[in-house]
Amino acid sequence: MKRAAVVGGLVTLGLGILGLGVLEMRFPEREAIAAETTTPNPDAPDVNRDVFYFSEYGFRFVMPKGFTVVPSEEQSTAPVPVQHLEIWNLGDFYNRGNQTENPPIVRIRVFENPQGLPLRDWKGELSEEGDRPISVAGQEGLAYSATGLYESDNVVFSSPDGRYVIRIRADYIGPEDDTREVFQGLLQSFVFDLVPGATGTTQIDYSHLQQHLAAQDWQRADLETRAILSRIWQRDRQGDLYYGSSGFLANLPCEDVRTIDQLWSAASQGRLGLRAQQRIWETVSAQTTDPRERVDRFGQAVGWRRDTPWGEDNPFGFVLVGSSWNLDTTMNVSEPVDGQFPWGGISASRLESLLAETATGCGSCTTDAMYLVSDRYYEYIPALFERLDTCLCNEAKTEE
Repeated sequence: MKRAAVVGGLVTLGLGILGLGVLEMRFPEREAIAAETTTPNPDAPDVNRDVFYFSEYGFRFVMPKGFTVVPSEEQSTAPVPVQHLEIWNLGDFYNRGNQTENPPIVRIRVFENPQGLPLRDWKGELSEEGDRPISVAGQEGLAYSATGLYESDNVVFSSPDGRYVIRIRADYIGPEDDTREVFQGLLQSFVFDLVPGATGTTQIDYSHLQQHLAAQDWQRADLETRAILSRIWQRDRQGDLYYGSSGFLANLPCEDVRTIDQLWSAASQGRLGLRAQQRIWETVSAQTTDPRERVDRFGQAVGWRRDTPWGEDNPFGFVLVGSSWNLDTTMNVSEPVDGQFPWGGISASRLESLLAETATGCGSCTTDAMYLVSDRYYEYIPALFERLDTCLCNEAKTEE
């Protein structure tokens, strides 16, 4: 069985850099969109996507299906970005050695801005007049067009602390070019998720989770919690979040454990959150000494398990047949039972991404997917509560 990897900032379940999300959204013309804010629409088709690219410069975005993110090999002129990413169509990326010139792609450049220069100074060469205001990830920015080898859509905006300027460019040949869809999907899903901490460290920004919980949008809050755990894993590189899980959970910072629990507990009057799950685990643990039976009973109590195993009529074919565990897309999210969230499974979007890698030569992806939808729970759940015993019980003893 292979292990999940962090390649650059992309958390993948498979080999290489093919852990991709799905982009299904359609957008109106550029001029209309550029004047709008880019707050994600809860009704958008990609609301369940949790396949992210995580940048060390404090932001993330949802990976589009059929594309890959790679560090740019292009020689940069001044000002030199501290990070330069390219988002390629997979077919073009694998065929790039046979092309005389690069096809249209999406570029993300991150610049340091120690002098606090205005955004217009960062627009780059060949940009046209007619800047339009835009909001990306809650930050005011500029949208503009540019010409060169290709026409391009562009945005430029600052990080919340003003330390960095991010410039995103999407080249295109025609108005229906898929790079324009990727560009708009990128702006919709772009989130700053790290904040500066003490002594040069970074901390998780919990404001997004707080917002979803305040609205009692349990589905979005659960996705954000999964994003937080993935970001912690990407940042700390401790253990494995998906395969085995005990190493990652054993090193999960207690500060983050407590924050996640406190936010969920407060928003749900104690019905949801890690303490609620811990109480249920203690109850089922007192009923049986069989380790697998404990996990099964817990899963049934919190709505993670199905009443009957999956049959052949399911979203993932034989991979899911016989599993008794729900997907994120099959649980009741509008009226969750006590302890249902935060969920501890692997999302349908991640499974889809993993299984897509079989087409690129991943020989173990099918076996790995079968592990993730069933056997993983029997490792993850006991390891989770072992960590909660350390972080939450010790906190209670300290308060006493």
